[in-house]
Amino acid sequence: MQRPNCSGNVMPISAELGCAMTTDSTINERSVNNHSAAKPVKEQQNRRELLMRTAEELFAIKGIDTVSLNEINKAAGQRNTSALHYHFGNKKGLIDAIVYDHYAAIDHDINTRLDVFDALEPADQTPRKLLECLVIPFSNQLDSPAGINYLLIVNQVFMKSSEMILKGHPDGVDRARPRAFSLFRLMMASLPSEIRASRHVIHANMIFNALATYAQTRREDKAHALGSKDLFVSNLLDNLVSAMQAAPSAETLAVIDKEKQ
Repeated sequence: MQRPNCSGNVMPISAELGCAMTTDSTINERSVNNHSAAKPVKEQQNRRELLMRTAEELFAIKGIDTVSLNEINKAAGQRNTSALHYHFGNKKGLIDAIVYDHYAAIDHDINTRLDVFDALEPADQTPRKLLECLVIPFSNQLDSPAGINYLLIVNQVFMKSSEMILKGHPDGVDRARPRAFSLFRLMMASLPSEIRASRHVIHANMIFNALATYAQTRREDKAHALGSKDLFVSNLLDNLVSAMQAAPSAETLAVIDKEKQ
């Protein structure tokens, strides 16, 4: 008895097994090739993650200005000295990647809390409740070593520049920051426009400096004098509310008038 062969021509049954084996071999070869193509991509992703986590730990402990890219490469066990440049371009690119990698989940948390805030009755939309939407997602980073590293790094970034606060993510993907700023502007509408932007920066610096200080103190001494996390964060919120509602002094108003002239 004869059957069509792989090409559709008639062939003996005895040759059919060879045809099937050839077909299976071709399929398996394609599968191996696809797997081989995917493997380098996975390796690159793993290497990028390893470099980020290694840099995160070193930046948090030693400081972003002290740690070199070469030190990070060696600590991550990378023989290729250009690995960091390939994945991040330069140190700033690496720092931004670390900061925004953590911030993605924080941004989502803040937005979720702001949705709840927006649904409140106007009388319940107090400055403290608004600030809780912003502060608690960041203070929750104190609950993990990676989160503590993030707070220590982002505080260093803000000490060098307020660009990240005022401009946000370079790709504009952070929804929470402009949304929170808009609500803050409404609550600070009675303040002179000349000092509103600086109030935003002051608030952000208060938040991150306070949380980084708490993180560092707790890391060094579990029985420190700053109290529990809940107490510290509640006290921080009290201070932030006071800063938000503080009316400008006569001296500040005088400076504003002078600069208008």
